[in-house]
Amino acid sequence: MNFFSRQSAAYRNELNRSAGALIGIAQGFLCDGHLNDDEIRFLNNWLKQNDAISTVWPGDVLYARVREILADGVITPDERAHLTEMLQKLVGGTLDTLAESNHVTELALDNTATVTIPNSMFCLTGDFVFATRSHCESVILSRGGFVSKSVTKKVTFVVVGGLGSTEWKHGSFGTKIEKAIEYKRQGLPLLIVHEDQWAAAL
Repeated sequence: MNFFSRQSAAYRNELNRSAGALIGIAQGFLCDGHLNDDEIRFLNNWLKQNDAISTVWPGDVLYARVREILADGVITPDERAHLTEMLQKLVGGTLDTLAESNHVTELALDNTATVTIPNSMFCLTGDFVFATRSHCESVILSRGGFVSKSVTKKVTFVVVGGLGSTEWKHGSFGTKIEKAIEYKRQGLPLLIVHEDQWAAAL
């Protein structure tokens, strides 16, 4: 392994550790059902000190929101409720739900997107309720769509399996989703959708 490969691996490990710690913090804050001012300030300081996660998705989205909330020195009930919702999406829903299954964070999903299969390029990630991933790919091909094993600039939809992934539960958000977020930020017309949205188009 050369120097750059070692550096890349070290960065990925640090990112995954930081993501896992962030999910743990979010779970701790949500356990009593109330997000207080001290917890919000702690989250701001923690993200400020951990740029391995605060400068990349999803930490950068969360950090920007926390800074915006604290900017005027007043935390309104609406701001508190919105941040609570963001943290719930980060950990994949309520703690009771999370304990029973492996959910991907919903912060990435384009929930209002309409999926069209013919002539669209799909990349699947995670585990699917509908069927095995290979069978899901066959269904797409049979309906005139295309399948890519990786996220490229030609992909139209990244479909997230409803069963998520064990890795996501423990803080690794997956390279496919990270790449999709990167392309979306470059202005590419790529959409990240849940399995349910994809299945509704069949």
